Amino acid sequence: MITVIKRLSINQMLFMSHLCLVLLVIAGLSFTRYESEWQRQVDYSAALANQALQSQVHFFSTSVAGVNYANLTMASVVERLASIDDLEFIEVKGVSDYSSQEVYVRYIPTYGKVWRANVTDQDLQLSYERVTRLKAQLKTVETHNTIEVRKLNYLLVKAQAERDSLTNSNKLALNEEIRWLRPLSNDERFYLDEQSYLLNIEIPLRNNNGGYIWAVFDASKLAAIKKNIIREIGFEAIAALLLVICIAYWVTHRIVSPLKNLAISMNSGARYKTMKDLDELNREDEIGQLARAYKGRLMKIDQQLDSLRAKSDADLLTGLGSRYKYSRTALPYIQQNVLRGKYVGLMICDIDNFKAYNDIYGHMAGDDALASVAGQLQSKLTNVDMAFRYGGEEFVILCARHDREELERSSELLRRAIEQLAIEHIGNADYGRVTVSIGGALAQRNSLHRCDAGFEELVESLFSTADKTLYECKRTGRNRVAWASVFTTQLAVYKNESSLVGS
Repeated sequence: MITVIKRLSINQMLFMSHLCLVLLVIAGLSFTRYESEWQRQVDYSAALANQALQSQVHFFSTSVAGVNYANLTMASVVERLASIDDLEFIEVKGVSDYSSQEVYVRYIPTYGKVWRANVTDQDLQLSYERVTRLKAQLKTVETHNTIEVRKLNYLLVKAQAERDSLTNSNKLALNEEIRWLRPLSNDERFYLDEQSYLLNIEIPLRNNNGGYIWAVFDASKLAAIKKNIIREIGFEAIAALLLVICIAYWVTHRIVSPLKNLAISMNSGARYKTMKDLDELNREDEIGQLARAYKGRLMKIDQQLDSLRAKSDADLLTGLGSRYKYSRTALPYIQQNVLRGKYVGLMICDIDNFKAYNDIYGHMAGDDALASVAGQLQSKLTNVDMAFRYGGEEFVILCARHDREELERSSELLRRAIEQLAIEHIGNADYGRVTVSIGGALAQRNSLHRCDAGFEELVESLFSTADKTLYECKRTGRNRVAWASVFTTQLAVYKNESSLVGS
């Protein structure tokens, strides 16, 4: 991970860091808003359900306090409970205020009844025994005792109704399928099961010994509301993300693009004069300050380079052009003159046996001899020719003439001029004075046509050909001139008597 981060550019780093930060912020805000909006909807649904049950609290509380199962199981109670929207189940449980007896009833809309949920076999047996006992008493009472008969009939009807109610409640209790579990703790008054979307509500009873009403509501409508909330928040988050991406891209571009332009300018070797077109120079922020500081630094560098170039272009000992100047000017010089249709010559002049001269006369005298030779060479050249000290006792001359014969005459003139200096050199056998060997290479426009060569290759070929002809001069006795055309094997060597030898 760290390796990947290190490979990122500043542009990518800024954009990714902004994007990650914004994603965290948007995710956090979206989640917080979702939680708030969703909880608000759940609270609202719970409040509606609670309000629907509040009207039944007093009735259930008094019925539990007096253990009045008859009231709890009346048809009117069933009608009131059936009118509550989305109610799926209700359970009422409490303790009587007078006998500490538990009261426990349940209601499911599909059953259409309220039944006792705590009927035992003993309760059923007692109810049956009471009915049987009342029937037996009724048979023993004389028919003319109407008051006693009416009383027993009333008690019998009531006992039979209680027996039937207990029997039905027991059947429902045995056959009922209670799909709900009471999940609420003492501190919670409602709970939403988000898997089945069932809303559990619990309300305490108001009788002295207490109790509760536990109701389960169908909250499937909340599922659609939840989807709408997620969709709305998702759309808003995406819109915010797209907006922030655009802003992050603009900010990143605003910061990094100028830095890239400055980096490109630095890598391209920009000069002070070419920086005037940079837009970053007109900015008033830190990047503008950096651009102007960079321009000022370039101005100083250009001044220093101009000074160094002026010094490096000239050889300090001889005053001729330096090897550095040759590397800069050879290509444009040759290209310009070849395109004009002239014969371009490159001559390498080497002082014969110059090491022996230094050994015999010393390096101080050797420097004087170099300066004299360089001055003589310069004096014999035209104003369109260029002379360089290439290294040690080796000089390079660039010249352009109308034909080959002019180039050959110029090289012979240079050789004779050096010999006529008559600088003593006993180490240069056969001559006794300082002499030079000159290897020349020439080219014209046809040279390019014959080999499809470019000008850079032409410059290299001229130098290598001149170097070969110089070697031929050394091999055949020194103090002479040799010429050859580039891209050919033809060679002409001129002796110091100016007679031509073909080889």
